[in-house]
Amino acid sequence: MNKKKLSLIGLVLLVVAIVALWTPSHCAPFSRCPWERKVSGKPKKVSLTIVGSWDSGKEWTQTIANFRQYEIKNRNLDVTVRYTQLDKYNYEEILLDRMVNKKTPNMFMMFNTWLPKYEQRIVPMPASMMSTAQFEKSFPKVTEDDLIADGKIYSLPLYVDTLALYYNKNMFYNAGFIKPPETWNEFADYVEKLTQLDKDGKIKTMGAAIGGSDKVNRSEDILTLMVMQNNAGVYGNKNLTAFKTPEALRAAKFYTDFADPTKRFYTWDYDNQMYSIDAFTQLKAAMSIGYSYDIGNMQNKTGGTLDYGVAAIPQQYADNKINYANYWAPVVAKDAACDKESGAQADCAQLSWDFVKFAATDLDSVRSYVDAAQRPAANLVVAKEQSEKLETPLAPFASQVLTARSWQDVNDSKNDQILVDMIDSIITTDKTKKKDVPTAMGNAANIIKELN
Repeated sequence: MNKKKLSLIGLVLLVVAIVALWTPSHCAPFSRCPWERKVSGKPKKVSLTIVGSWDSGKEWTQTIANFRQYEIKNRNLDVTVRYTQLDKYNYEEILLDRMVNKKTPNMFMMFNTWLPKYEQRIVPMPASMMSTAQFEKSFPKVTEDDLIADGKIYSLPLYVDTLALYYNKNMFYNAGFIKPPETWNEFADYVEKLTQLDKDGKIKTMGAAIGGSDKVNRSEDILTLMVMQNNAGVYGNKNLTAFKTPEALRAAKFYTDFADPTKRFYTWDYDNQMYSIDAFTQLKAAMSIGYSYDIGNMQNKTGGTLDYGVAAIPQQYADNKINYANYWAPVVAKDAACDKESGAQADCAQLSWDFVKFAATDLDSVRSYVDAAQRPAANLVVAKEQSEKLETPLAPFASQVLTARSWQDVNDSKNDQILVDMIDSIITTDKTKKKDVPTAMGNAANIIKELN
């Protein structure tokens, strides 16, 4: 072998040796090479706070534990994240009171339509942490619309809930139905056949708990979904003032026709009906519409004895599926202090964003959260996993994440009541209060416009 070949072999061996030294296993079986810098000293303690309205806290336990270990290993910080559940019915009032009194939590859960009114109170994600292009690849389109403004990311979502169809399997089988309805026209046909009357002609069993106002769980969301599916303001005007359009009127007419005794699919008796979830769990209704969190509610009410299925919500157009999004997402508050041990090198807002990103992108933590909360994941990798588990009730919800849409509904609680009152004015049996669909819709749209 000549000198030239020996030199070439020597050069190759040198390159291999250099590469080996830079690989994680180059000093195996030791955890690190002797010359590597070791983070010394006891981890410095830092404490962050987060508040929400619906989570009890158990949903966050594993994520918080995972993040603590991650920070100890990577930054030598012992980070404690304390979650507090605020009263869900007075959540905003309590949150704003804390902000005014300089007790702002480092993070809080924000409803998906609230960004316009909280944008000045929260810190956007540092651009170096994630680009909008990366966001779009990781989360569904609706979260991009809701949580990004002027190219800035204001939150990373943990889940996205949507409306789905609950149905009683035994009632379906007895009526000869082997699968749930896929379109609203098919849904109306099912309702007509499943509705049962007593000897006096009164409704004994509803084909579906639908058509009512305050006694139908989230009636305002069901109606809004129908409006969206009828192409009213979905890609253009996404404000509730779009309720004046012909498509919106058609959707409202269809919804309230379920409470009209003159219609073939009449199923909702305005004067003699119980709350929709109770009707479904007590076998007084064959179908009901709700979110994934209703699974736990139904389990509690029936002790797990109800034989029901969950299916995708019916659609208006099979080639243009639209689902109604409803979710809360963590945001980082401005000017919120955090407890830090002397010598701890940590910016409170930056560390809070580290936690939000970890919670939404660390797959083990995402899985632990959605499993504990029983919600469909916003992270597209985990949502796909959930959608493929067809034997679980969460599968239909997870399959709808990609087609979820939302409205610009900043004053959501007030707007909800306006829509419920609007439905009631159409279906009421009190002739002095009754209004036709165009009048009722026009009045509601005007009131909403004034609020917004």
